[in-house]
Amino acid sequence: MIELERLSIRVPNKYQSAGLGVAGLMLCAGVLTGCSMVRDYSEDTCDGRKPVDSLEQAGRDLVTAVYAADRDGVCRVTSPFPGGVLDDAMVAKTKEILAERGITPQNIRVVVGEQLGSGMTVHLTNGSQSEAHVLKVDGTRVRDDGFTVGLPPELYPEVLDHPASQSASTDPAP
Repeated sequence: MIELERLSIRVPNKYQSAGLGVAGLMLCAGVLTGCSMVRDYSEDTCDGRKPVDSLEQAGRDLVTAVYAADRDGVCRVTSPFPGGVLDDAMVAKTKEILAERGITPQNIRVVVGEQLGSGMTVHLTNGSQSEAHVLKVDGTRVRDDGFTVGLPPELYPEVLDHPASQSASTDPAP
C-alpha cells in the first residue's frame, strides 16, 4: 500500500516557470547561433582564442607586443600560417622592421585599406604620409567574431612553386 502522506506534487510558482522559460530560450538561441560561445578559433588565430574586436586594436596590440618582445601578445592578434610557428626571431625581426619605419607604440596609426572578401589591407604608420613610414600587413575578418593582422610579409616562409607548375609553361619548345 502507498502512503499518500509522503507523496507530494510540487507545483512551481510563476517565477520558477518564467526562469525555466528564459533558460530554455537561451539554450535554443545558443544552438541556433552555432554555439558561438564555444567556437574553436585554432585555424583562425595564432593562440586559438577569439579574435580582437577591430583591425585598429589588432594593429596597436601587435606593435605594443612586438616592442615588449611579448611573443604571446603577438600571437594573440595574428593568424597562424601554414607550417609555421611564431618564434622569438620573428618578433625581433618585426620590431626591427617597425623601428626602421619609425613606428612605435606611442605613435602607431592603423589605416584600414581595401577589402577583398574577408581580407583587408592594413597600413601601420607613424602618422606621417610618407610611404617610407608605412608597413603594409594583411588584415583578416574572422567571420563576424573579430579581426587578426599578419606579420610583415617578408617574415613568412616562401612558398615554392610546385615543380609540376613549371612544366606547364606556355613557352614554345625550341
